[in-house]
Amino acid sequence: MTTVAKSRSRALLGTVPSLCITFIGIQFIRPELKNPPVTADLQATPEVKHILQNSCYDCHSNQTRLPWFDKVSPASWIATRDVKEGRKHLNFSEIGKIPAAQQKAVLFEAVYQIQQNTMPPPAYRLVHPGSAVTPEQLAALKQYLNPVPTRAGLGSATTGALKITP
Repeated sequence: MTTVAKSRSRALLGTVPSLCITFIGIQFIRPELKNPPVTADLQATPEVKHILQNSCYDCHSNQTRLPWFDKVSPASWIATRDVKEGRKHLNFSEIGKIPAAQQKAVLFEAVYQIQQNTMPPPAYRLVHPGSAVTPEQLAALKQYLNPVPTRAGLGSATTGALKITP
């Protein structure tokens, strides 16, 4: 073995244990992520609720469920920061506290973000592939926000100014 190879081997033998100790040590540095009680959950159809719970609630509600790999530091730091930020922008566990018209506007914005492929964020979808909203699910969310009126005019009315178009 050459002198250079021996030197590299010694450096590697010193580095690996240091990295392991550092990794174990950072597991004790975890920001707290609490799930406060749900105070005013979104009232929606079961289908819409299921779509939003699957794709949005882990970051945008007080019902966050982190998989094991999001509980390991440093991933837990990122997940906690993202959940806290997501709840600031939209919290489905408290959306019922705002007026119905404002709720609808918030939902329109959420659907728009999904339609623009910015929500769930691409990096999140990469690690959580089940969170992606399918075209069929997106259509169901749009239908929920823009119900088609019945011929007799007895169905839900639409709000022409807030329609979401593909």
